[in-house]
Amino acid sequence: MFFDNVIRFLALLALLIFSAQAVNAQYYAITGVQTGISQSGARPARRNILDMQNDVPTWSLYIQALAALQDMDENDQLSYFQIAGIHGRPYIPWNGVSGVPGSGWGGYCTHGSVLFLTWHRPYLALYEQLLASHVQTIAQTYDSTTYQAAANNFRIPYWDWASIPTMPDVVSQQYVQITTPSGVKTVANPLYQYKFHTFPLNPAYFPSSDGSLANDQFTIRDLTYNVNTALASEGLMAKTYYTLTKDTTFDTFCTTATGGSSLEDVHNTIHGTIGGGNGHMSYLSYAAFDPSFWLHHANVDRIFTLWQSIFPYQYLAPLTEGPGTFALPPGTLDTQSTPLEPFSSNSQGQFHTSASSWKTSTFGYTYPEIQDWNQTPAQLQQNVSAIINGMYHPQGTFYKRGASHVAQTKEWSVALKVSKYDLQGERFIVRVFLGQAPKKPEDWPFSSGCVGSFSVFPPPHQGSGPYPTIIAYSEIALTKGLEENGVDPMNVEAVEKWLENNLKWGVQKFDLTVVPNEQVPSLQLVVQDENVTQPRHITELPTYGERTLHPGVTQGK
Repeated sequence: MFFDNVIRFLALLALLIFSAQAVNAQYYAITGVQTGISQSGARPARRNILDMQNDVPTWSLYIQALAALQDMDENDQLSYFQIAGIHGRPYIPWNGVSGVPGSGWGGYCTHGSVLFLTWHRPYLALYEQLLASHVQTIAQTYDSTTYQAAANNFRIPYWDWASIPTMPDVVSQQYVQITTPSGVKTVANPLYQYKFHTFPLNPAYFPSSDGSLANDQFTIRDLTYNVNTALASEGLMAKTYYTLTKDTTFDTFCTTATGGSSLEDVHNTIHGTIGGGNGHMSYLSYAAFDPSFWLHHANVDRIFTLWQSIFPYQYLAPLTEGPGTFALPPGTLDTQSTPLEPFSSNSQGQFHTSASSWKTSTFGYTYPEIQDWNQTPAQLQQNVSAIINGMYHPQGTFYKRGASHVAQTKEWSVALKVSKYDLQGERFIVRVFLGQAPKKPEDWPFSSGCVGSFSVFPPPHQGSGPYPTIIAYSEIALTKGLEENGVDPMNVEAVEKWLENNLKWGVQKFDLTVVPNEQVPSLQLVVQDENVTQPRHITELPTYGERTLHPGVTQGK
């Protein structure tokens, strides 16, 4: 009897182990791409798309791989459709991670959250991992060591909108020329758009309440001319420089959930500008279906990596989650160890965290500016500081402090604060002007008097309950505009008087409909100045002193 019980116990134990293995097998491990890494630790770099286009083998493999990924059956968990769908629609489980009750919205992506940057890092690594798999398969059809080497070193490209604020031409071209195993060919360009395989779209996943996007078979964007004109007026180089240099703590640098400038805020501007009133990039639920999403977010991750190099000892500080996500309950305290679901680091369902995703080396890539395998943190900090000064300094060229330049300058900005749901869930933009806004609202985004904008993306509200109060912050620089209007930034009294008469702002929906300011009751703007100590050398960055507020400038407006 005892022996029989032992046999039954062992059989039951084996069944339990087998069942656990069967369950665990559902998890897809996001490891990034590990080919092409040298013994020294040197990793292949994600490259600027303008550079990759000139590398015929890599470019040809990339275009074919992206087309192959987009052509996969949309029911396949590793298809373009399902990978893009992790971000928002169709609000279904991926990688075995079910939704949580009471979530504020149905996508996995974290926005207005301190997890914003670290969540998108394994997301990009997943996309890169799948593309690289297709690249390897396609490279074998060439029977060429050149193409195999290109495949081993393949990493996804980025679009550096901060240095060149126009869409890469190739993204707007329906066809592109590549070299295939049978010669040069002109093929459909997978960067131009994504075509949904099943059309009309399944209304259970894409309901008519979503508006026109639920009826589009292809991803769409605003007109290229409108996108480029609006991007050029946003001062993206200066915004990027200030965000990199002013934000000395991770949370402030990361998210609009904290006061000041943030990379998420700059990122939002790109999304809203590309999508315009009705394009996919303007909607959190649909953005990742647009192929430009991945170029954009690769650059966001690159700027995050630059910041990590100049502030190597700053880490995520705990912050409360707002409305939550598909996998995160509202009010969760986000920390370095919060699971970044649905991204598993292994097949057993151990999920990546901000701690495990902190280094790009985990996922097998770097960027052209980052060679962290042969430099100390101090050396890397100096070298990256020089690169930031050279690429993004708002005056175009870096100048060191010397006899002809004062040690300190004064920089002016306006801080903005608003509840995301002031317009009952509609997206909106706050535009700040020095002088009157143009009479025609459609001219606002392109006005030379517009010194910056603040794009607000409330997550699609789930359920029938009241809209929550979720605060978002931004900061818009005023110094350049003051100087262009002949106002000395060092003369505080003159600046205050001039801004009282000339600082204006207005609110528009994404379709450019003007919203009276009083209909956005939570909106607050406060002018502030900071004393800035200029660096002595290109390997140094400016340091910012305490802020002095000037509430009287905007009071009563």
